[in-house]
Amino acid sequence: MSHQALYRKYRSKTFDELIGQQHVVNTLKNQILSNNIAHAYLFCGIRGTGKTSTAKILARAVNCTDNTDGNPCNQCEACKSILDETNMDVIEMDAASNNGVEDIRELRDKVRFMPVKSKYKVYIIDEVHMLSKGAFNALLKTLEEPPAHLIFILATTEPQKIPATILSRCQRFDLRRITIDDIVKNMRNICDEMSVEADDKALKLIAANADGAMRDALSILDRCMTFNSDRIKYEDVNELLGIVSFDTIIEVCGHIINKNIKNSMILINDILNQGKDLQFFIEEIITYFRNLLILKTTGLTENLLRVSEDNAENLKKHVDLLNIDEIVSVIGRLSDTLLECKRSINPRILFEARIISLMESTQIDVSAFEKRIEYLENAMKNGVSVKEIPKSAAPSRQEAASKQEFTPKQDKKTVKADRPSENTPAVAGDDEAEKRIRENWNDFLKLVRIENVALLAIVRESNLAYVKQNVVFFEFDSKFTFHYTAANQEKNKSKIKEILTGFLNADYDVSFALKSDKDEDKSAKSMDDIYEEMKNSFGDDKVILK
Repeated sequence: MSHQALYRKYRSKTFDELIGQQHVVNTLKNQILSNNIAHAYLFCGIRGTGKTSTAKILARAVNCTDNTDGNPCNQCEACKSILDETNMDVIEMDAASNNGVEDIRELRDKVRFMPVKSKYKVYIIDEVHMLSKGAFNALLKTLEEPPAHLIFILATTEPQKIPATILSRCQRFDLRRITIDDIVKNMRNICDEMSVEADDKALKLIAANADGAMRDALSILDRCMTFNSDRIKYEDVNELLGIVSFDTIIEVCGHIINKNIKNSMILINDILNQGKDLQFFIEEIITYFRNLLILKTTGLTENLLRVSEDNAENLKKHVDLLNIDEIVSVIGRLSDTLLECKRSINPRILFEARIISLMESTQIDVSAFEKRIEYLENAMKNGVSVKEIPKSAAPSRQEAASKQEFTPKQDKKTVKADRPSENTPAVAGDDEAEKRIRENWNDFLKLVRIENVALLAIVRESNLAYVKQNVVFFEFDSKFTFHYTAANQEKNKSKIKEILTGFLNADYDVSFALKSDKDEDKSAKSMDDIYEEMKNSFGDDKVILK
């Protein structure tokens, strides 16, 4: 006997054998048991999720003479004849090759006849979205008012192409993608039945590449069994699929993150010289950074694609080297590269150029522009017209060019270099502490930013009130009640105290208060005071009082 493909040999024969479609199974079984069968069904879903299998099971179930639980018995004469494809009352047609008006008219003439030996005449039309507009119109009347003995079962991967007039006359069921766990479990059962050893890692790789389609998974498994009938190994699956191993993807992405152009180019050259598919290789790199993004934002590992527990640990080594914006930027640029490579005459050269550009490109220092905007906002609030902001508030071209588009986060040694060293003299008393904070306020904010960006958004809205008995008192305007509440949270307060103690090189506590409207009136500055402060900050020739 000739070889039979696994997806045919192990096709589901009852509703209970369908994998991952319990919502469809329950409804259909209840309809059959209650004899509440519709005249037209539409099964939608991606390839390999069981649309045709469900249609064939339903065709047998409605005609089964020994149906007790909603499943076909597959033992009675009707079930056996349908399984053997010798039953003249169950007709399966492919709309891709029978999509003309004449084909549907011929079908419409045949449906009038009663079943030969079954209870229902069932027409299964696969890929029904391929029918022409005229064919749909020819089918419409029969689908709207079919004979009592007739059931239409339509299947499609693209329901959006089916006219609304057809959709409204069918009971629609959407079959879901099959989960990786369900696919692995089914393949494991098949391997056990066939006495074939298979590594869990190999089966997970097959399931991940099946993209939710059981038929695709079984086709890959069939190839793997032919390649090595004794044992299915992870390396064999990689070789057969022509994909790059995940360990290699980790290594490539590590070089990209660390901006090691030499090693990344050597490794990419070795991979492509092995004949690996370039577009699939780019997709794998994008998937890796997608996994980094999911891990970075959620901390979860169960939503990661093609990642085992061991590889998830390796992934965590890179997650702290990039921030969210940098990861999103990499994904966006690589996605654009993938589209360009599909249209390029020489995609390899384009890909290598884009990878080098990714590691060498620059971006503008956003923090400098934030500082410039802050100056402008303060000036506008105080009713002062500013002719020109000092150049120090905006980055120079040289400074902007020196910033990398995505730079791995500074390690602890680098961060410490930006903080006051232990050689910084300790303040002698409260007056000197207050003076140091007021004169170096921006430096203090930089330290807060290094420790915690979210904390910076709180502290920058406060003002130094005074320093007394080794306690630094900060005040918030009455409109910043949220910031005041957040600052007084124990974890935030202790962190600010820690930063301030290092800044002053002396042990100081912190206290936060909320200004009342009455206090604000007392401490309100005159326009002359504001004018003098603006002149001191920007220069006499930069500020005009209107």
